[in-house]
Amino acid sequence: MNISRRAFALWGMGAASFTVAPHLRAQTPSGHLTILVAQPAGGVTDIFARAVAPALGRGLGRVAVVENISGASGSIAANRLLAAVPDGSTLFVGSPSETVLAPLTLRAVRYKATDFRLLGVLNNSPLALYARSDLPANNLDELVALARKREGSGNRPLSYGSTGQGSLFHLVTEKLLSATGIQATHVPYRGGMPMLTDLQGGSIDLTMLPVDALLGSMVSGGRMKVLGVSSAQRLARFPAAATFDESRTAPSVGRPSIWVGLLVPAAMSESASAQMHKVVTDALGDADVRKAIDAAGGAVPSPMSLLEAAHFYSADTVKLQALAKAVHIQPL
Repeated sequence: MNISRRAFALWGMGAASFTVAPHLRAQTPSGHLTILVAQPAGGVTDIFARAVAPALGRGLGRVAVVENISGASGSIAANRLLAAVPDGSTLFVGSPSETVLAPLTLRAVRYKATDFRLLGVLNNSPLALYARSDLPANNLDELVALARKREGSGNRPLSYGSTGQGSLFHLVTEKLLSATGIQATHVPYRGGMPMLTDLQGGSIDLTMLPVDALLGSMVSGGRMKVLGVSSAQRLARFPAAATFDESRTAPSVGRPSIWVGLLVPAAMSESASAQMHKVVTDALGDADVRKAIDAAGGAVPSPMSLLEAAHFYSADTVKLQALAKAVHIQPL
């Protein structure tokens, strides 16, 4: 069974509500638990959401339903969360691309990073620069040489896809281009899966995405390749791929990573937030949840208190705001 089907099967077996302690049931409104995902079905964020959904449903005594709402760099799903009653009936499985960067890069987005509260992190992954399999470059330095050769000969520049204007993948790629002095045309997509289809079909040349099992299977199957990774050391999944630090032409890119977490509106009361945090922490500690996320190439980090999660989110917000400013992305 492939990863996506396995995750869907796990979701299907566990989505029904279960009995919970009477005191928790009394504090929790009845009905469905809606889990919003800003990416199309089948992607890794969706897999993570469906892996944790059954345990969240059990903890809240509800029927958990995953709803995929892509588009506008994830801001449509984020807005849905903020428009919902902050009573714990709606959760958002999202990343800083939607909560922190979308408000900085899309004029239509009216919310702020501080409108969200992080309850727990499902995964925190380094990034990799992926390329179509027949691109005549096998690492960052060769990519830079190829791009400069194209620019000098008057050929069209390289192209790269991202999961949306202002996404972390967009900004990190722009930082890479700036650090190396090369050019590439940005092609935004509504989600990762359509973009990967175009990458493997040769419609675009590059994309920056997390390191995970789904993408790893595409690389091992020869459908695309990895030019570099943002981790401190080389990764067991892609042992031949050099780190960004090792590159002669792009050492200043740094070690960016991306987390996927469970978020609620900051407007949620302290008591409700504390209750939801306990449910989320218990769910992320569930052996089946951790096994499913591990199978998708992720790893649930150590649990955080609400205060630790707030500090983590705040520090990452400051860092990403600085990145957005440094790459001079013009809001659309």
